[in-house]
Amino acid sequence: MGIALVRADFNDLATITQVIAEHRPHAALVQHTRQQPQDCYSLAGVLAELARCGVPTLTDDNYAVMKVARIGCECGATLSTFSCFKLFGPEGTGAVVGEAEAIARIRATMYSGGSQIQGAQALAVLRGLVFAPVMHAVQAGVTERLLALLNSGVVPEVKQAVIANAQSKVLIVEFHQPVAEKVLEEAQKRGALPYPVGAESKYEIPPLFYRLSGTFRAARPGLARYAIRINPNRSGEETVLRILRESLCA
Repeated sequence: MGIALVRADFNDLATITQVIAEHRPHAALVQHTRQQPQDCYSLAGVLAELARCGVPTLTDDNYAVMKVARIGCECGATLSTFSCFKLFGPEGTGAVVGEAEAIARIRATMYSGGSQIQGAQALAVLRGLVFAPVMHAVQAGVTERLLALLNSGVVPEVKQAVIANAQSKVLIVEFHQPVAEKVLEEAQKRGALPYPVGAESKYEIPPLFYRLSGTFRAARPGLARYAIRINPNRSGEETVLRILRESLCA
């Protein structure tokens, strides 16, 4: 694409200003959800600093839409982008929301060849956007109840559980013993998903029992043998606990 990539630490506004002064970028891409455990930046603060320096901004709002009060363009970004597939929509569809002038330029350059969707596909996206906040709320309730149950000792092998907004809202479950690999292997035999299909897509029905993300493993290398991620998806807490108990006893 002929793009030269310049990186900046969004956790430090002074660094952003310095990088802009040195490289004079034409645009900036900001991810809404956190990638690393140490990330603490304010999306609105980062966007305000970029705007002050005259840099147009595009935000990656995947996993944030329908879960936060304001997405990127509502915090001052030029454009917000997100996958509609991750919001129970059809495969291969996404949305761009933001300033009218920028949207008009996109429409002018993507006018044919199926670049813009309409009809049945567009209606499927709309139905997904209506459905998503309800399912996210149900899923969040299951996750919070699982957190309370696991930390109350209903599964003795579990040392602790925490909720992490690591893109998707998931449970990080830590065991007393290094049994994470065994649990993941046994869980998929009992109906759990071993890998995400589209990360909260319409196809993700069973709970996801998955290894820790690469960034978490890099931050705490030894934790990978002791902890896993669980996303209940469309399942209830009883199903998640059954799979977890049976996997530990296998």
